[in-house]
Amino acid sequence: MKMKCISIKNPVSYLVCYGIADVENRGGTTDYRGPLYIHSSGEFSYAGMPDFSRYPMPVIAEFEKFMTEIEQMEMRGRYLGFPQQGVKVYLKDEERASEKEMREYNLLSDVYNFTIQNPNKPFFLTNSIIGKVDLVDIVEDSKSDWAEAGAYHWIFKNPVLLKKVIAKVPGAPGIWEYEAADQDRRTK
Repeated sequence: MKMKCISIKNPVSYLVCYGIADVENRGGTTDYRGPLYIHSSGEFSYAGMPDFSRYPMPVIAEFEKFMTEIEQMEMRGRYLGFPQQGVKVYLKDEERASEKEMREYNLLSDVYNFTIQNPNKPFFLTNSIIGKVDLVDIVEDSKSDWAEAGAYHWIFKNPVLLKKVIAKVPGAPGIWEYEAADQDRRTK
């Protein structure tokens, strides 16, 4: 099966697959609309969270702030420590959380739990097809927090993170095709 793909830098590729980033900023456009597999490119991000400070994500910003405070307390402490396993990550008042906040929390929770269980493995992979979205439109005036002025805004819907990534796939500019073997395709 031929899969239409687009390479997006890590960690934004994961933000797209978790449904946090709904817009990809590009210098050009295409007539294609439909399923688009997300290829994660760039460098690996090892244990813990990569720097998300440039991205509009309040849940993750709050998490990073608290983790920094805990790390500072750990360094200052002479008798008491705060092991990572003792830090509980949960979303307060889930009933009032927006869908966007829930998606951020899910990413944060997945990264945190994976890192505790696999401290020497990267969570954010590269050179891998990691998910799928539907490319529904390309505009120049999206109101999304992810839209950048002067770029074409590729609008994504229906994000899916693959249960098993398709690893060791080199990327390419623009939309490109990957010939997937049946054993490669494993989605949620």
